[in-house]
Amino acid sequence: MTPPKQEEESSRQGSGRLRRYGEAFLPGALAGTQVAGLLYFLNPHLPFDPLPVLSSVVFYSGLLGCACLIPTFLFAFRNRASSEQRLPVTLTLVLAAAGLSAWIHASYFSFYLPPGINRRLLKAAIWLSLSSLVCFYTTLLHRVRHRPYGKRSRALFTLMALASVYVVLERRDAFRPSLSPTPRPTTFQSSQRPRLFVVGIESATLDAILPLAEQGKLPFFNRMLQQGPHSRLSTLRPARRAALWTTLATGKFPYRHGVVGDRVYEAPFLSSGSRLNILPLGIAFKHWGIWKRGIPISAAERRVVSIWEILSRLGVPTALVGWPLTEPSDGLEIALSDRFFETDGMKQYAPSAELAERARLFRTDVGDIDPAITSRFGIKPPVYVLDALARDLWRRDLSLFLVDQEPQIDAFFVTLPGLAEISARCFGGYSAVQFKGLQEPTSEQAAHLVSAYYMHLDQTLASFWERTSAPRLLIVISANGAEGPQGWREARRLLLRRPALEGYVNLPSDGIMMFLGEGFQKGALLRPANLVDLVPTLLYGLGFPIARDLDGAVLTPAFETGFLARQPLTFLPSYETLAERTTASRDL
Repeated sequence: MTPPKQEEESSRQGSGRLRRYGEAFLPGALAGTQVAGLLYFLNPHLPFDPLPVLSSVVFYSGLLGCACLIPTFLFAFRNRASSEQRLPVTLTLVLAAAGLSAWIHASYFSFYLPPGINRRLLKAAIWLSLSSLVCFYTTLLHRVRHRPYGKRSRALFTLMALASVYVVLERRDAFRPSLSPTPRPTTFQSSQRPRLFVVGIESATLDAILPLAEQGKLPFFNRMLQQGPHSRLSTLRPARRAALWTTLATGKFPYRHGVVGDRVYEAPFLSSGSRLNILPLGIAFKHWGIWKRGIPISAAERRVVSIWEILSRLGVPTALVGWPLTEPSDGLEIALSDRFFETDGMKQYAPSAELAERARLFRTDVGDIDPAITSRFGIKPPVYVLDALARDLWRRDLSLFLVDQEPQIDAFFVTLPGLAEISARCFGGYSAVQFKGLQEPTSEQAAHLVSAYYMHLDQTLASFWERTSAPRLLIVISANGAEGPQGWREARRLLLRRPALEGYVNLPSDGIMMFLGEGFQKGALLRPANLVDLVPTLLYGLGFPIARDLDGAVLTPAFETGFLARQPLTFLPSYETLAERTTASRDL
């Protein structure tokens, strides 16, 4: 029979052990609750109902709380006083981290989140920061004076923790999507318009075009610089490809058009059918916060009409070849999704099997590239250069065929993605040679490949211009540019004393916007434009009214004063309600 003193001691040890485990679990549980709340801020489409919110809070608080228990089990902390001293510090750190995270996410995703939810996230960040300061001051006083934590101190920390949870959930619950006024039905009679050619070149930058044009290597780019306006194009942060190109095509910011990332993540543990479009930053969330890999985003996520849909509904026959994040559209004369070219011409990404078969005839294999094109890249060009050339030549040859065989089409939208691969591998070398005067063989070779590819694109643009009949407008656009190593990357290069050849095409570096055609100012350097300015500027250049629900503005300095006098700005409520045309897609 166990003596009463031993039973009491054993009971006291068990109670102390449970208390230590609870004190280790609480900071993780609080962190999990903050993560769950942040998820609802970053994904405002999720239903903020009691049951899914409770399930997400329980899920993440339990997950992180159990993770915090692991050190306790491994090291078997037995010092109760040490455990009690750690708890206030860890709670303070969690509140400070949650406040900092809210500040960072509200700033980083400012164009990707509705303004209303951004403001509420900032208010939550203020309260979390104040709570962490109160806890820090209290902890500091106890540390300096070597005072034990009494009942009032414990009550204060409990109140701050519960208040932080309440503030986050209450601020998210207070968000109500603003209801836009229902636009009135729109009608517009179209007339004779100039023929439009929009060419998207991924990762193109004036940092490469200007010096190469001045050296005489880019005659057509130089013509555009001399005979039309041009501008750096301020991009969005974060630079997510699908969101940027959709912003260009719609004239609306990501939080309005609905495309906020390149992938979506299923989250059935939050609620049935739930999906996450934006994940928290800086905590490797997709490695532990979700169990399924993300799936590529589809064009169905876009909630607003694009410029080619607007033009088609206005009676302008339109063709689309390879614009990022598009699907075949029955409203267009010809529409080939970017995934059609990425999947070697799979027919589900074309409006009809006949169109897919004809378009595949223009596919260029690496071995079929004209030696006159590959010779400028050296005797034996790298494989990635040949692959990039093959992708762009397929789009180029198909587009030129459409220009010749479909004269009734008045608007072409084409993208050329090959430069992005060259820039990602070589722009660092180009930057080192062109801007820093580095004379090193591998960097010079990389710079040569970048220059040669821009020369190839120069000839491509010239062929588009020559095959398009007047009156005509050519717009060259890039949603995001490229840059060499900077900051800590440049410091690493200098420290290691080796060339950094790679470039960075996923950072928010300036793209380009260049114009050529009747009515444009010659040689005008415009203020930095925004992605959302393309659609209203195109509509004005073609003689159509500007929708008031667009986020961008017409770049009026791009046009001659005579053109501005002949064509005053006109407005209408929206193009969203413009009646769809039932034009069937054409076979080639």
